[in-house]
Amino acid sequence: MYEILAMIELAIWFGLPAWIANSMPVLFGGGPPIDGGHVLKDGRRILGNGKTIRGFIVGVALGTLMGVGQQMAAPFLQPLLETYVNITPEMSSILHMSVPGAFMLSVGALLGDLIGSFFKRRADIKSGNPAPMLDQLGFIIMALIIASPVMQASALYVVILISMTLGIHWISNAMGYLLGLKKHPW
Repeated sequence: MYEILAMIELAIWFGLPAWIANSMPVLFGGGPPIDGGHVLKDGRRILGNGKTIRGFIVGVALGTLMGVGQQMAAPFLQPLLETYVNITPEMSSILHMSVPGAFMLSVGALLGDLIGSFFKRRADIKSGNPAPMLDQLGFIIMALIIASPVMQASALYVVILISMTLGIHWISNAMGYLLGLKKHPW
């Protein structure tokens, strides 16, 4: 039982830089859009006004900063974790988040979000309108892909992380809506 709990905790820990990077543009974005307002030949925007240069930079910076904090906290958290489970090398690797890994998770999360926005525009889904699964999973899957050269997790951790991402994404969107930070609860 404790091992399952530790795996869930570590999967969440592993996803924190990507989650932070993906959520911070809502709070600190604004300014010029990444696509410069350009449209493609089909007359649709490349990305939309919600994807901004400042949001991207702040998201990557704060996601990476989360990784710095994780790296600093890991030596204090490992003994706590060891009190109830035998830590495997993979668990230790996830616990000791690397700064390059956090940076790559952050960049990957925001690239995944941009790719999702691009496909939403092609599908004629207006900015801010939901695209189930694309909105919730595109960022975390791309984060895992981009970060894979420097950090990997087994399939079990990835499944847990993706499952947790679905739930946390829904909760954070609902909270953002209730706090007036988002126009829609999705």
